[in-house]
Amino acid sequence: MIVHLLRHADAVPGEPDAGRRLSAKGRRQSARVGRGLGLEVWSVVRVIEHSPLLRSVQTAQLVKAAAKIRQPLQVLAGLEPEANPRVTAAQLARTRTPRFVVGHNPHLASLVGLLLGLRDGAAGIHFRKAALVTLERLAGPTSRKPYGTWRLQALRPPPAGK
Repeated sequence: MIVHLLRHADAVPGEPDAGRRLSAKGRRQSARVGRGLGLEVWSVVRVIEHSPLLRSVQTAQLVKAAAKIRQPLQVLAGLEPEANPRVTAAQLARTRTPRFVVGHNPHLASLVGLLLGLRDGAAGIHFRKAALVTLERLAGPTSRKPYGTWRLQALRPPPAGK
């Protein structure tokens, strides 16, 4: 099983945090991500899941539009920046279908650290805005590995350009 984790694109500063919009740079980044992902992703992913925060919603919308796909967008609770990554890790450990998830740091960095079993957790991951991490689950959860066994399949840095 494959999971694609995309950190939202560049956003404008401000308060409240939940209402921060993508910057012009973030809109360009999101479109480039969408154009850069091919059929190998979209032929198996059935839905684009995202946090309820505006910058994540906008990133998901722009990726979808640029990829010219029909997959629906869906809010996934627990992807907010300070949400408990163990909850999301447990959800992913039980899933049977490929996933595409748009979220935030520090949640995503901690999630990747948990799934890969990194001793330093999030400290071992530098997850930049508009970067995409693809993980493959090799084995399901066990008593010793409650989130299963995962490996890093791909790391795509933020798209280049202004």
